[in-house]
Amino acid sequence: MGQPGAAAARAGKELLRPLSGRPTRRTAVLDLLLWAVLCLPLLRGLAAVVDGVRAGLLETPGQAAAAVVLLGAAVAASRPYPLAAALLALAVSEAVAPNATFAAAVLCYLLGRRDPRAWLAGSAFAASAAVLAVRMVLEPQLLLDVPGMGIAYVFTLVLPWMLGSYRRQRANLDDAGWERARQLQREQRIAAEEARLRERSRIAQDMHDSLGHELSLIALRAGALELAPDLAERHRTAAGGLRESATTATERLREIVGVLRESGRPGTEAPTAPPGEEIADVVERARRSGVDVALERSGLWDGVAPMVDRAAHRVVQEGLTNATKHAPGAPVRVALERAEHGTVAKVANGPPPEGGPSAADAPGGGRGLIGLAERVRLAGGTLETGERGGGFEIVAHFPSAGGTAAAESVGEPESDAPDEHRRAVRRSLRRRTAAMAVAAVVLVALGVLAAVGSEYLRAVGATLPPSDYRSLRVGAPAAQVEPLLPGRQYEPAAAEDDSEAAERSDCRYYRSAPDIFGGGFGVYRLCFDGGGLVSKDTLPGPRSDTGV
Repeated sequence: MGQPGAAAARAGKELLRPLSGRPTRRTAVLDLLLWAVLCLPLLRGLAAVVDGVRAGLLETPGQAAAAVVLLGAAVAASRPYPLAAALLALAVSEAVAPNATFAAAVLCYLLGRRDPRAWLAGSAFAASAAVLAVRMVLEPQLLLDVPGMGIAYVFTLVLPWMLGSYRRQRANLDDAGWERARQLQREQRIAAEEARLRERSRIAQDMHDSLGHELSLIALRAGALELAPDLAERHRTAAGGLRESATTATERLREIVGVLRESGRPGTEAPTAPPGEEIADVVERARRSGVDVALERSGLWDGVAPMVDRAAHRVVQEGLTNATKHAPGAPVRVALERAEHGTVAKVANGPPPEGGPSAADAPGGGRGLIGLAERVRLAGGTLETGERGGGFEIVAHFPSAGGTAAAESVGEPESDAPDEHRRAVRRSLRRRTAAMAVAAVVLVALGVLAAVGSEYLRAVGATLPPSDYRSLRVGAPAAQVEPLLPGRQYEPAAAEDDSEAAERSDCRYYRSAPDIFGGGFGVYRLCFDGGGLVSKDTLPGPRSDTGV
């Protein structure tokens, strides 16, 4: 008994737990609008009662007022307690106002949209089905209404709840997908930052190789001065101090670059080119490897700033690497231009030959170009990349005052591309939804027109014009009467006629007019016996049955 009691207590706490906090101004306005929409059928029924027309909607204005108040309470509770709101609307539609069925359907939809606890809604639906079963046991005459009640139950309660539950799950999936997109974007930013840092480690290594070489020469020359026999003692002491300072600077530079490099992480050390290698050496080495590469120069390359020279070296190196990876066999053109306005390093490759490997076959995440852009930026230049003539081109522009790198890296701005894409997708989804709604309305309209047209054709096929009816004479042979009769009978009148004449003779029934909306037509009954027309009568049509 303890376990069922504890389970019941947990279920009660879960049932009483609100799903939302205090309402905001926006939610309050939306709830007021929803309440007004749900009350429209009640006001229509109230107007019918005031006009003295009993349409089976409401009994008294007091019932309408009570239904309006109860629906207001249901709408107010629909956010924190959607299940209670749906049950209250269902009770209103069953006991107070039969025309509040639309409100029950809407609140069942909101139950599925707002409450993720499917077991709770399932339990409520099962309980309502049990109540209906008990009513049928107590009132057996309700068994005749089971099909209609079942259809109403499904379309009024279950189907709206399932639609709301689907919408909630779809929204959750969308949110999870957009969160994944934001996470991927963050990972891409981290990868780009790692590529930039790796490029900076390459720059640090280049600084170590070039400055270390120069400092070593300074230390060597200072050592020679220190050992010179014709140098005064005080100058020899100064040369010794200079040598020690150069040696210490070289050692400290080596330690700092060792910290900047990523050799402490296995497999992540950035490869560096030989410090004395020229751009022509890179091109020649690629040519010896089988690459169809041509080097073009214009202007004097001597005197280019070291940072610009090393950046141009990296442009050529990365361009040749990309060409051999993504367009193997394609011709490559390397162009170096030195002019008054600045320096340009360009690497362009043609399209890969037919039948060869494609760019999709080569791995790569674009990090090389990210690091290259960082190297060019730190050298004071700009990098342009893109497809040209079926191939790919990398162009680096350096101003005449090269080597003036930015003191600090300009961080990549936080991009809101996923949010913008999300808004664009939602706009597209709204447009598609509107188009589907319009298409649904058009299809329903076409279906209604088809149904009306079919019903009209059936009515015309069972209509005997009054002039033809008046021309028929009792006692006329059937062979003379039948050519004037329609091709089909009016079946509802034949099914309802239980008169003595219908039992005694062969009676046929026809409409007096093809009126399918107002019911303003009569029914002609023609009875045949012994091969002739024995009677003709005019029966009341649907107008007298409905009293409308």
